[in-house]
Amino acid sequence: MSALAQLAGNDLRTLYRSGYIWVSLAVFGLMLVVALQASRLDFAGYERLIAAVILFDVVLSPLMLVGLMVLLERGEGAFAVLCVSPAPTPAYIVARVLTVSLISLAQTLVIVLVVYDGALSPLALTAGLAGAASLSALFGFVLIAYFDDLYAYLFPMIGAIMALGVPGYGVLLGIAPEWLAWHPTAGALVLIETAFSLDAPQGPARASASLAAWLLAAGGLAYLAVRRMRARIGGAS
Repeated sequence: MSALAQLAGNDLRTLYRSGYIWVSLAVFGLMLVVALQASRLDFAGYERLIAAVILFDVVLSPLMLVGLMVLLERGEGAFAVLCVSPAPTPAYIVARVLTVSLISLAQTLVIVLVVYDGALSPLALTAGLAGAASLSALFGFVLIAYFDDLYAYLFPMIGAIMALGVPGYGVLLGIAPEWLAWHPTAGALVLIETAFSLDAPQGPARASASLAAWLLAAGGLAYLAVRRMRARIGGAS
């Protein structure tokens, strides 16, 4: 637990030092102003559309942040130091996933609570948002393992973020949810939809099981990705 707390604290310092905290606060402030104006609208009948938009928003920053933080650590030599530190690889991954996911989760929750004034299940909403954000962060490790340059990383990063939002596009295009039930974030979207008391295409229990399975799979892939990055610089496995 001590190693996890130290790593999470280091991640927060990295975000502060890179200026991301201030940029994030500025963007969040702008979004909050827009949300306050949108709160006057009647969203009855548009809950599924809202759930899709929420999914897009919550998967955006975690994958991007993980990749950029790893690139920053490599450039400064901090990643090499972490490779030879006694902190285990799972703690490094979990600390970063928690840090960036909680930031995305908190921002999205505030926006939703400001905009939406209908019946809402905070538990289902939080579970769906946390699951989607965590998946996005884990896949960030998987993707950045193949890139050493920011410019080479940008287009694949955008593509990965868009890919994680595919179930939301399905909602917008009217695609039957069953066709996308295999997708990593499909379970998260079902939980978000359930939060608005919708008739989800698959039950919350099944969606939770799907999300848990994908989190385990993505966690394993992230672990292998970090091992791969450490091996490339001759660090500890």
